[in-house]
Amino acid sequence: MILKRITGYRIKVEIIMKTLISVVLLLVIPVFSHALSIEDARHLWSRTGFHNANFILNDYPDYSRDEAIALMLDSGAYTAPITTLLEFDDDLYLQTKNKNIPFKDRRKIKRSLKKSDRKKMIEWWHREILSSDNALQEKMVVFWHSHFAAQPGKVLVPYMVEQNQIFRKNALGSFKTMLEDVMHNPTIHQFLDNTKNTAKKPNENLARELLELYTMGEGDHYSEEDIKNLAKALSGISDDYNTKKTKVNYRRKDNSFITLFGHTGTIGMDKAIELILDHPNTSKFITLKLWREFVSQDPSADKLHHLSEQFYKSGYDVKVLVSEILNSTEFWNKQNRNNMIKSPFDLIVSSKIIIDFPSSDLLNLPAKMQKSGQKLFEPPDVNGWLGGRRWINSDLIIARQRLLGKYIKKVVRFYKKVDRNPSVLEKAVNRAESEKYQYFAIGSSIENNTNNRLHKRIKSVLLDHRFNFK
Repeated sequence: MILKRITGYRIKVEIIMKTLISVVLLLVIPVFSHALSIEDARHLWSRTGFHNANFILNDYPDYSRDEAIALMLDSGAYTAPITTLLEFDDDLYLQTKNKNIPFKDRRKIKRSLKKSDRKKMIEWWHREILSSDNALQEKMVVFWHSHFAAQPGKVLVPYMVEQNQIFRKNALGSFKTMLEDVMHNPTIHQFLDNTKNTAKKPNENLARELLELYTMGEGDHYSEEDIKNLAKALSGISDDYNTKKTKVNYRRKDNSFITLFGHTGTIGMDKAIELILDHPNTSKFITLKLWREFVSQDPSADKLHHLSEQFYKSGYDVKVLVSEILNSTEFWNKQNRNNMIKSPFDLIVSSKIIIDFPSSDLLNLPAKMQKSGQKLFEPPDVNGWLGGRRWINSDLIIARQRLLGKYIKKVVRFYKKVDRNPSVLEKAVNRAESEKYQYFAIGSSIENNTNNRLHKRIKSVLLDHRFNFK
């Protein structure tokens, strides 16, 4: 009887111990199996904007993948610009709207403002890029700027600066809010001639691009009739410089009854946006575009459906979608690593892993980036920068080398001056000689990086052909 009791207790103890071990293993194994390696840390760092924070560059072994992703996404939360926002001569801009002033005089004022303020605007963003510690936010601002592409040729500069702030505030926020704010900002309306869209003279430019490029993508999920009716919904819109927003001139608005995506009535811009956001292809198209930005060109149909459904249910929360993408097995798959070509923007931002660039003196950086194929605030056309292999051809390869080579040489000279900060160069050289920083920069190490000339030691890392990939 006693033996049976002892045996029974042993069985119970064994069952309890096995259960405890199982629980411990369930809790511990995932953490250790997905703890960040340096390869993982570099992959996450390179795909999320090259953030030089301690948690990703130095403390990565302390975090699991999902913990590092959460920290990275939190680091990309909205921060106001570090560099002082531009101020414009509002009185002069209002004069360009004053019809009591002769047209020739207004045009002369407009051209003068455009020439001076366009340069200030471009330099302001480059200074912000070099100054900002919010790398993920800056990456997403460039992404949305390319998505809602516009050029200052037809657009008043203050409107484009205001649009840039919309991208910042919603970079990882609500796509719904961003789309509404973008459509209430005059930039896209002026760029695509929607301010000329009236009941008597319809213009379908913005209606077409709003569906094809900004929300639903190309396909058979809308018709030519939908585009015509959407143009009617977007008619009668002009700009109000005092508020930097759009306004509706109801005398020019088409108030006829139309049918758009199953809804019939007199439809304005806000209702049209609501109907577009309710369409399932909008969440699918934006999901696909963000997938391609972070992972690859080829998500499976099931994966795309699953993610776009979650995106829609979240109320178009970009952070939720990006988190799902970064936590996917496809993101961490080895075949999706180091297979994207950096943009000129990426080249400059990722160079900060080795050397801090001065924002006080841009050293002609905007012009060098333009020669490499990317001039911020001036995308090539309404499609934005298509990227990928288009970043590299026989001319652009040389321009990219010059972008980094000549720019680094200028930066070294800048810091060598007595009144500058030589410790920046010492730090840069130490990083250029460090195997860890070399690995983050190019995915490998360089033997005997000990050239006597400082800029050549830095360039030996940043001009390595492997530095072109992320």
